[in-house]
Amino acid sequence: MPYHFVRRAGVLALAATMVVPQAGALSDVSSWAQEDIAAAQQAGLMPTSLADSSAREEITRAEFCAIAVKAYKQLTGKAVYASGQKFFRDTDDANVNAAYSLGLVSGRASGYFDPNASIERQDLCVILNNILDKAGIDAPEIAGDACVEDYDDVSTIKSYAVDPVVRMVDYTIVNGISDGLGGAQLAPSGTATREQAVIMANRFCSEFEKLSPNKSEVVITKPNTTVSTPNNLWNTPSTIIPDDKMTFVYGLGGSKYTSAEEAEAHMVEIAVPVWRLQSDGTKTTGTAYLQVNASLAAIYKAIFEEIYNGDEKFPINDVGCYSWRTGEHSQGTAVDINPNENMEATINADGSLTPTCGTHWTPYTDPFSIPEGGDVYNAFTKYGFAWGGNAWHSKRDYMHFSYFGK
Repeated sequence: MPYHFVRRAGVLALAATMVVPQAGALSDVSSWAQEDIAAAQQAGLMPTSLADSSAREEITRAEFCAIAVKAYKQLTGKAVYASGQKFFRDTDDANVNAAYSLGLVSGRASGYFDPNASIERQDLCVILNNILDKAGIDAPEIAGDACVEDYDDVSTIKSYAVDPVVRMVDYTIVNGISDGLGGAQLAPSGTATREQAVIMANRFCSEFEKLSPNKSEVVITKPNTTVSTPNNLWNTPSTIIPDDKMTFVYGLGGSKYTSAEEAEAHMVEIAVPVWRLQSDGTKTTGTAYLQVNASLAAIYKAIFEEIYNGDEKFPINDVGCYSWRTGEHSQGTAVDINPNENMEATINADGSLTPTCGTHWTPYTDPFSIPEGGDVYNAFTKYGFAWGGNAWHSKRDYMHFSYFGK
C-alpha cells in the first residue's frame, strides 16, 4: 500500500549479535560494524564474491545483486540458480542475471546494467522492497520509532523510491547518516559502503523473516513431458548406483546439454534437510533448496538425508548445484557445499595452495569445512561422486562433489 508521512519521534536501538567474524569476509571492517558484519556472515548473507574486499569502499550495483539474491533465498527458502541467458550487454554476472530474472532489479537504458557503478541508497531500498513483493511478504504501514520526516532532505527522494524508502525507514532497515553538524541526513541519492549494505540486508532479513509466509516443503516435481528420464527414475530406489552413469543421467544414446535452455528443461527443485549452526554453538534443523538434474534427484535426496542423520550433524550454510557455467554444474551433476570454508585452490610447485575461490579449508577447526572420511564425504562417495579435495593433481576443490568426477 502507499505510505503516508506520519510524524514520529524517538530512536530504535538495534541490538548487535555477539559473534566473532569468520575468515574470508570483508576486510578492513570498521570497529562499529564488526559485530553486525559477523552476524550477517553467520546468517549466510555474505557473498563469497565480497571476500577480502574493503568494507569501507562503496558497494557496486552488481555486488548488491549478490546480497539481494541471498536475502531472497533466506526469506523464501527457494533455490536460485543462474540462467545461461544474457540480459545485459555489459555484464554476464550470474548474480545480476539471477536478480533480474527474479524481478529484483532493472537495468539502465539500451540494455545496459552498469554493474560497476555505485548504487544509491534509495535504490537499495527499492531492491529490498522488491524482495518483499516477490517473496509475498506483506509489510504493513507501522507507527514505528523512526520516520522519514525526521530528516530534512526527505523531499529529495525520487518519486519511484518514495514508498520503498519510507518502508525501510519505518522498519529501521535504513538509518540516517551524520551531517557533521550534530544532525542526520537521509541522503537518498548518496551511496553506501559494502559494510553498510551488508548490515542493511541483515536487518532486513531479521525483521521480515517473521512476516514471511510459512515455507511449505517443496517436493520433487517431474519434468515436463518433453523430458525423458531413464529407467523410470521417479520410482527408482534411492540406493541405486548405476554402472553406466551417462545412460542413467542422459538416457540411452543421450549426451550432455549444450545450451542453458536444454539444461534447464532437465532440472528440478528439491528440498533437503540440513543442520544450521547458530551463533551460540547450537544446531537447528533447516531446509535447503537446490536445482538439480532430474535423473539424480532421488540420489541427491538420499545423500543429504544421510548427512543430516549422521553423527556429525554437519552444518550447511551455503549449498548449490545447477548453474549454467563450466563443468558439471551446467549439467546439474555437481554440488558445492560451504564454498568459503571449503576453498578451491591451485597447487603450487612447493605443494602449497593458493585459493582461487573461498578462503580456507580447516577441517576439525572450522565446523563448516568438510573432513575427508567424514559424513559428507562418505555420503557422496557412497553414491559414486568424486570429491574435489582428492580427485585431481592440479588443484584442490574442497567444496565440490561431482558425479562424473570433473
